[in-house]
Amino acid sequence: MSWQWAVHLAMVGVKVTALINRQDPTAPIDPRTAPLPAEIRPGLEPEFIDVAPPRSWRRLPVVLYTALDYQGWQRRARQQAEELHRAAPFDVIHQLSWASIHHGTQLGASDAPLVLGPIGGGTTSAAGYRDCFPTTWRFEQLRNAVVRTIGLNPRARRLVRRSNLILASNSETVSALRRLGAGDVHIMLDDGVDPVEVRSLPVEQPRSGPLRVLWVGRILERKGLGMALRAVRMASTSIDIQLTVMGDGEHRHLVATELTEMSQAGLVVDRGWSDRPALEQAFASHDVLLFSSVRDNGGAPLHAATAYGMPAIVIDHQGPGAITSPEWAIRVPAATTERSERAIAEALIDLARDPDRRAEMGFAALAAGRRNTWPQRAQAMAGFYEEAIRTATGGTSATSAADRRAWRSSSGSPQTTSSRSTTAGAGTAPA
Repeated sequence: MSWQWAVHLAMVGVKVTALINRQDPTAPIDPRTAPLPAEIRPGLEPEFIDVAPPRSWRRLPVVLYTALDYQGWQRRARQQAEELHRAAPFDVIHQLSWASIHHGTQLGASDAPLVLGPIGGGTTSAAGYRDCFPTTWRFEQLRNAVVRTIGLNPRARRLVRRSNLILASNSETVSALRRLGAGDVHIMLDDGVDPVEVRSLPVEQPRSGPLRVLWVGRILERKGLGMALRAVRMASTSIDIQLTVMGDGEHRHLVATELTEMSQAGLVVDRGWSDRPALEQAFASHDVLLFSSVRDNGGAPLHAATAYGMPAIVIDHQGPGAITSPEWAIRVPAATTERSERAIAEALIDLARDPDRRAEMGFAALAAGRRNTWPQRAQAMAGFYEEAIRTATGGTSATSAADRRAWRSSSGSPQTTSSRSTTAGAGTAPA
């Protein structure tokens, strides 16, 4: 994702310096050597600087050591950014990642304005979905308490106090930011769509045969795969249906029996973890995306669905509620596991019996994707940079669109940008 930000900001005239973590295992491409789009004008090529995290806490539980490593990475990124800023001052600092309100930022002490986000972290797990968390509910309860008492988090308070402009990926995070004292918070979706991937026509909706349903994601309890499987089984008593599961994760064992039984019954095709070509083929050959997450700041599969013109079924809350609209998704009210299973099954039955509606929803999905492309997001972000500069300078902007430096920080592999902007991030690269 940070690769998309860097190159598309450069294409709209922002000179980006990105602090990155090349040790991040989720970053498949090294942005320092990846080919840049030809549309970037000479002199505006993004600069990627690797900042390694300390990696000194590996004997602790993973949740703790990743957070501590990130704080160590932030300290090193701040030192690097301060050196760069002294040599050639940045106009904007942009903290991109980690995309959460909980971890704060160490990049806000500069005299350059700070832009934050789009961030999440304000979502909680509803008690009605406790059944979705057979082994991790206590952790979810603890996390819920941390979110609800976010005002006591000194890192989060400093994050809001230091930020000149804040972007949130969902309304729940907006509410959490308001509890921290944030004023005007803008909504911006967590991810975007590459315009070259947006199809001219939506996926074809056949008038016969089974309803081909796609589920994509990491198999974690909060992703609600068990609930999705039971909904499909329920719907199968009324319609011909087949669910393709593409994903893997640490909680696969919790749904392994259901996956095996339903695979043997012909209701499920379990593809496991799949590479990008396999995912592209799956999105092009299925009728409906089922996104059953019960706690999520965003939803990359939903953005992919808009590129393919694929209708979706989601729970209407948090990131999925922000990304989707009734025109292209059936949004099941957030309630309880049992009620959501029934509602998802009913939605599947309705869509199976109405291919014309699915086709209309597909066109609406494509329209949503075209409104959320990376060039549009970059243009909007450049406008937010200018707004942050005006706010910091009392209503005047010292830079033009052709001469910006910005500082930005992204999640996954750390990254920092320059209007002249600099971004810093802890774990993302080309995506």
